Amino acid sequence: MKKRSLLGTILLSGIIMTGCGSSKTALEVNALNGDWNIATVNGQQATADKQPYLKLNLQDKEIYGCAGCNRINGQIEINENETGKISFGQIGSTRMLCNNMATETAILEALNKVKGYEGTENEVILTDAKGNALLTLVKRPEISLESLKGKWNITHVYGISIDELGEVENKPFLEFDTDKKTVHGNAGCNIINGVVEQTEGAKTSLKFNQMISTMKSGIGMAVESKIMEAINQVSGFTFENEKRIILNDANGNNALTLVK
Repeated sequence: MKKRSLLGTILLSGIIMTGCGSSKTALEVNALNGDWNIATVNGQQATADKQPYLKLNLQDKEIYGCAGCNRINGQIEINENETGKISFGQIGSTRMLCNNMATETAILEALNKVKGYEGTENEVILTDAKGNALLTLVKRPEISLESLKGKWNITHVYGISIDELGEVENKPFLEFDTDKKTVHGNAGCNIINGVVEQTEGAKTSLKFNQMISTMKSGIGMAVESKIMEAINQVSGFTFENEKRIILNDANGNNALTLVK
């Protein structure tokens, strides 16, 4: 009986050791490179006027993105000899005011407390010095010009909603045909058409060219003027999710917000 018991103990120990030995390798810091939506902050869903997100550039050790209202940027501090450790320094932000600042405040406070990370290549949890979860990041899908395909309503111009800008005769929208690289839409009064171009090798670059419109005059011309000015400034886009895309100007400002 004792021999069987001893054998069983040895076999069980072997199973436990094998199980421990087969655990997954800790996530390497380079897996954090890229664009991430902030899904939760301090265990609460991160809801704000704009989709909070982070872009982590490990090569240049830079972080930038949006905390829900304002653009943020800063430095990434890593210990390349210690996997699972990361922190952010010199986090700065623009100074705009939005309706919901609570989420942004929580995100900025959380970023200043970050000391580590854990997770997978598609979902990462940023933790404090004690390992408590601060922020949950979800990888943004790969994007290309194809991501723009279809019809999008124009909801904001440089952060101001269409309703606040003034009355329009027609609901402003842009519709992209990514196969033909053309755009069709309405700027609030007139129908507009043109072509879209990209810088070679830059998947999120975007420029409108050869834009023409009908010449009708009426309600909505003030709003239309602002939309057309913004369209002329567009140099790229940010894919927040399948129903929301931001067209950015050369300075990274949100020129136009598009919603499915």
